[in-house]
Amino acid sequence: MKIKLDRWKIATIILAIVSIVLAVMLSQSMFGSADKAAQKGIEYINKYLLAEGSTATLVSVDNDKIGNLRKITIEIAGNKFGSYVSIDGKYLFASEPYDMNKDPNEGATPNTQTGSTVETTDTQLDGSFSEAKDTEVCMENGKPIVYFFGSSGCSHCAWEKPILKSVVDEFGSAISYHENIDSETDLDVFNKYSTGSVPTIVIGCKYFRVGSGENAGEESEKVSLKKIMCLATGNQPSSLCQ
Repeated sequence: MKIKLDRWKIATIILAIVSIVLAVMLSQSMFGSADKAAQKGIEYINKYLLAEGSTATLVSVDNDKIGNLRKITIEIAGNKFGSYVSIDGKYLFASEPYDMNKDPNEGATPNTQTGSTVETTDTQLDGSFSEAKDTEVCMENGKPIVYFFGSSGCSHCAWEKPILKSVVDEFGSAISYHENIDSETDLDVFNKYSTGSVPTIVIGCKYFRVGSGENAGEESEKVSLKKIMCLATGNQPSSLCQ
């Protein structure tokens, strides 16, 4: 799965941290080895792309290759995922390059609460959801869109998916559901609202959360999801939104 990461600023340790593929693009003259290039990539991630308290470590440099890229395995908060390096140490990117000689935050104003670049209100919402400031609810065929971004290798996504889907099914035709598992669909939404981690849930482009609701438990998570979806739908259907 190749997902462009807008930012990897993982806001809290409770966030479900990823099973996503990052690409590291390098040419061959500077370092001369994938090991050194991979280590520079790890240093860059830790310096610029993770929130305080989170640390990425290099697990292995594998034999798999794509062109001059070498597959590596990275671990963050006990979760492992794949990435690719070549042997220059110059760029870190998915769809767009990150120049590892520059601070990626120059010119950006990421929100300190979520790690995304979306400005949020101070409203405290159920289920640790954030509310995007000055944002209208996005619609598809007149229905608010609920986006779910996840990965097949993410245990937190596996926990969250059936719970979210059960709530979505209760709302039926009142919402439009976009489920993106190991998919590059709706990347513009993912890049805007996510820290780069999955699961990420975006409800109506106005309410969003990176991470699962495992700490609260299944029943509490269902209640929280219903409340947020009711906000997005204008309390429709009334049988659920009382």
